Amino acid sequence: MSHRCIALLLILLSPLAGALDLHGMAPDEITVWAAPVEGGAPLEAHRADVAVQPASTMKLLTSWAALTRLGPDYRWKTRFASSAPVVNGVLKGDLYWVGSGDPRFLLSDLRSMLYDLRLQGIHTIEGRLVLDKQAYRDIGSADGFAGDAERLFSVAPDTHLLEWKTAWLRLEPEADGWAVRLDPPLSGVRVSANLLRGGNGPCTTPAERVSLQQSGLDLYLSGTLPPACAGERLPVNLPLDHDTYATEAFRSQWELLGGKGPAGLDIAPLPADARDLVQHLSPPLGTLLADVNKYSNNPMARSVYLALGQGSARTAAAVIADTLAQAGLPTSPLVLENGAGLSRTERVSATLLGNMLLSAARQPHAADFVHTLPAAGEEGTLKRRFAALGPRLRLKTGTLDNVRALAGYWQARDGRRLALVAIVNSPRAPALLPALDAVVVDIVRRFDAQAGGR
Repeated sequence: MSHRCIALLLILLSPLAGALDLHGMAPDEITVWAAPVEGGAPLEAHRADVAVQPASTMKLLTSWAALTRLGPDYRWKTRFASSAPVVNGVLKGDLYWVGSGDPRFLLSDLRSMLYDLRLQGIHTIEGRLVLDKQAYRDIGSADGFAGDAERLFSVAPDTHLLEWKTAWLRLEPEADGWAVRLDPPLSGVRVSANLLRGGNGPCTTPAERVSLQQSGLDLYLSGTLPPACAGERLPVNLPLDHDTYATEAFRSQWELLGGKGPAGLDIAPLPADARDLVQHLSPPLGTLLADVNKYSNNPMARSVYLALGQGSARTAAAVIADTLAQAGLPTSPLVLENGAGLSRTERVSATLLGNMLLSAARQPHAADFVHTLPAAGEEGTLKRRFAALGPRLRLKTGTLDNVRALAGYWQARDGRRLALVAIVNSPRAPALLPALDAVVVDIVRRFDAQAGGR
């Protein structure tokens, strides 16, 4: 008997070649699809055509459509502009902040733009700071998350999304404890603390050592921290709207640079005769999508979704459907709300998502797409999962109250790749996470066996 026949017989006799082991899950609690990227029939298809809640694995569809329609080099442009003259360092009129919905516009980017204003000799803004918000028409919804309104994952997109509307509490040692400073300084926010110094170990997970109590704009911290925590920062999402946060941050950073003004705030379109004073370009889309998928950043994903729709969530849904159709992929079942999976209503099938993964792995921007996914056991939301399989496994995770989901790729040692999708929809979803991971491991091992072993 030839070696090839023996290997085939072993595969057929192996329990991995039999029916899918659900590891204690009921058949209607999970949907699974897996197929070789290099071609061939699906390796597994269990309830694969059923419409299910995908949670954050929906970000993969948005990412693929964005790379296809916008390209990996697409950038967002943020501008400061004015039609007023500058006389002896004084801008004799309004300064317009033209927002584009940059998914990752940080405080450091704002500081850099303001510094460039100062380098031009401008030290006083005599008019108002005016926000031009024309880039967005409708941002869509994320209904059903009212109880999480002030948590980072539920921050809505905005033309002037700044630091994801997050402020930072910076820890600085004092003689008898710790001082806590808010960055950026924001008018009306009050910070008090009773933090003690103790221990000599490393500053691991400072957020777990500190109790943060928040009542509106009043923040109170308590706990004990080792000296190694000097300079560490803790994030806090404040109950401020985007416009208030952005303008307060602008004012505080401008004052730190020695600037004066502006005289007030308004929201209005940029005048036709305005000239650009400062521009800031975001990192390219291909780079930003790594943050979207590795860390499952909802505000960024929704910003990318809106870029697809030129500022309209309704248009973005139509663009994604059209992109699927042009690629010869099914457009049903598909229900989109915001393209991030932060949704009680979004639906997709494992077959649709899986075929999109096959298309993404074969398109010109395949490397850009695959490298946005976290490597197992190493980074992002997979840092503590699938360590035994390692970085040849790249999966986007998805988590909602009743959803646990995984979708992405495995690469065998011979280079052949497997696209796979596994989504649990069940009230028991949190408890079924180990079973979900076990299903994925089984499928990977079966693929490896059929690909000739590891």
